[in-house]
Amino acid sequence: MADLPGATRMTALAERATALNDEQLAAVEAAGTVFVSAGAGTGKTSVLVERYVRAVCERGLDVDSILVITYTRKAAGELRSRIRAAFVERNRPDLARELDGAWISTIHGFCNRLLKAHPFAVGLDPRFRELENAGAAVVRGEAFERALEEFCASGDEERLRLLATYRADGLRRMLTGVYETLRSSGRDLVLELGERPPLAEAISALREEAAPLAADESATVSQRGSATEALRIVVESASAVSVVDLSALQARGSRAASYELARKALERSSLEELAAHDRDLLQELLERFAAEYDAAKRRESVVDFEDLQLAARDLLRDSEDVRDTVRLRFRLLMVDEFQDTNGLQCEIVDLAAHPELTEVFTVGDE
Repeated sequence: MADLPGATRMTALAERATALNDEQLAAVEAAGTVFVSAGAGTGKTSVLVERYVRAVCERGLDVDSILVITYTRKAAGELRSRIRAAFVERNRPDLARELDGAWISTIHGFCNRLLKAHPFAVGLDPRFRELENAGAAVVRGEAFERALEEFCASGDEERLRLLATYRADGLRRMLTGVYETLRSSGRDLVLELGERPPLAEAISALREEAAPLAADESATVSQRGSATEALRIVVESASAVSVVDLSALQARGSRAASYELARKALERSSLEELAAHDRDLLQELLERFAAEYDAAKRRESVVDFEDLQLAARDLLRDSEDVRDTVRLRFRLLMVDEFQDTNGLQCEIVDLAAHPELTEVFTVGDE
């Protein structure tokens, strides 16, 4: 074979195929919409890279017709590099160069790119810039201070009682946490009260999930650390105020899935217990904060991550022309780390994928 034209490239391709095991090859070659669920370190990203490369090199899809969503910018960069290397290995430097403009990014990157093309349709300044997490936290904090000051300016006894009960830091943590939770799920800013387990029951449930996770040697250091801290902070006698915002105890990954469900359930239970007594006042303060935060962002022509997602969702949902253009562009839509995709992000993916023409390929942890 070494004496035949193209033999080196054919050998390389054969080696790539044999580098994948039978299960990985089955995932690469499976037709239609596919969801790959496997543990960490099992080569899911290699499968995604190979499927992308084959879609372009063997099926003739344009690089511009494939949308890949990753969880982090670092992952997007690494994925782009691996696909570029695979193209070069197949002797396709032309395709490797095309990757500079490929749709490979986080969900926020995709939303940003979409909104830059249609800013007026969602009421954005065309010069808008993305506000990073640290900057958004500062703007939110300042907005909450202004909202709280206006909220208490009348000297109303009930409002002052609310401030004395929860204190400024407690109200800020509670309501900014609620604000982020509601927006990240695409819900209206409404404190809804529903049936809930007693707070003590929700606390016990979290502790029962945290204890084995903290002792699990197979869990990550971060997962064990969050669970250990939860056991320290969430004591059986904890008040609703002290456990309404447990975002600092978040743990990612499949091993922490049941722990995360219990953590979120405790946050909901504590919030609903608090809101049952002071719902109307808390709702007013939440709305004042949201208005102040929105005004601050408009003054600076900035958007936060949730603004990007919500505006992109609304654009794809409400504009038939934009939705059709996006759906007709993408013939293959790939999502990495699907287990970390929330409801709002899934809605965006569904809106971007043509129900009949777009092949959807997702990979995630078991």
